[in-house]
Amino acid sequence: MIGIIGGAGVAATNKLCELIEIKLTQKGAFRDVHHPEMIIYQATQAPSRAMYLEGRGESFIEDFITIGRKMKMAGATILCMCCNTAHYAIDEIQSLVGLPFINVVEEVIFEIREKNIKKVGLIATDGCLKGEVYEKYFKKHIPDVQIIYPNSEQQREVTTGICNVKNKNRFLEEHHPERPKNIFTRVYDHLIEKGADSVIIGCTDIRVDFEHPQVIDSLEILANTILKITNT
Repeated sequence: MIGIIGGAGVAATNKLCELIEIKLTQKGAFRDVHHPEMIIYQATQAPSRAMYLEGRGESFIEDFITIGRKMKMAGATILCMCCNTAHYAIDEIQSLVGLPFINVVEEVIFEIREKNIKKVGLIATDGCLKGEVYEKYFKKHIPDVQIIYPNSEQQREVTTGICNVKNKNRFLEEHHPERPKNIFTRVYDHLIEKGADSVIIGCTDIRVDFEHPQVIDSLEILANTILKITNT
């Protein structure tokens, strides 16, 4: 029984469930029973993960531990977090909840290693970058890979884009410059121009309004990992 700690953000968690359903239907599922049982907890009242790591807010860790324990009591046997930035504390949360977790950041690193990518851009929250959430796993598994970051101007664009996924700006007209997918396209192009061979989408919110065939998409990888674990 998969338990998903979501709400970070809400649309990203809904997109994760949509991806799982679509992938299974495309594989031939045609009844409800063909889909895995899951518990989804939209943890919307937990403090911001990014703001905590930026030193501007309260810790989210205790809330995630409490939520994980609730899901364990409800029957979950393995958990995941639909938030890259929250993986800053995955070891602590996993230990105190007492259930194994899917580590989506580590799964992203494994995909980069499998594809033999040597220069990779990283689009992530300010908190994720400040907390060096991805860097820990790069050093552990693929220390020879170069991470390419947005410059300060483009990183501000990333923050704007993530915020705009969560508000009505994601419903702006197709080519509006403030629509998230257009913001993230500009950041992606910037990273490719800086020499990246591919780009990590290191924030699950981004996938809500941005897709690209050449990216390493953490939300897509999380959906695939859930399907693999549940044998569906």
